[in-house]
Amino acid sequence: MFESLFLSHAGKITPMQTQDKAILRQQLQGARPHSSEGLFANLVRVAMELGATKVASYQSLQSEPDTSEFNAWVVATGRTLLLPRIENDDLVFASGEVALGAFGIQEPSGAAVNLNSLDLILVPALAIDASGNRLGKGKGFYDRALAKIECPKFAVIFDAEYLESLPTESHDQKVDGAISPSAINYFRN
Repeated sequence: MFESLFLSHAGKITPMQTQDKAILRQQLQGARPHSSEGLFANLVRVAMELGATKVASYQSLQSEPDTSEFNAWVVATGRTLLLPRIENDDLVFASGEVALGAFGIQEPSGAAVNLNSLDLILVPALAIDASGNRLGKGKGFYDRALAKIECPKFAVIFDAEYLESLPTESHDQKVDGAISPSAINYFRN
């Protein structure tokens, strides 16, 4: 679907059994945070290339790549910024005032939007591999939501979290690209 602009293999891992995902999550989270310098420019570049006017993003935690400057840019340029909210076992996206919600994450108060109305979704990830496989935190909220979304899906990672391969399970959803502070990767899925 997309062609690679930059390809930067920051590390290599060998294929693992799916039970090793928990160990990998622990190792990656223990190595965070890294610098987010350069991430804003790459996020803007992807949004501009896609002509995205309705963007689903997230408010990054302290240990995650910093999306705050990009989120402010989306609003300042008249685009629609949607943030995630957990409703029962589902992840929905909405706008509106934010308040502390499930898992200690700031969540929007507005009505949930149709996921197929999005132009771009940015997804948090602990790692991404060269095939577009994403390692999340393990609760499956994003995998369930991504299965319903047809717009371009990009994982946001630190540079060291782009790996050769990741263990996967049948419910894992691939992304179309990965954005880090120094690279933009597009995958053909």
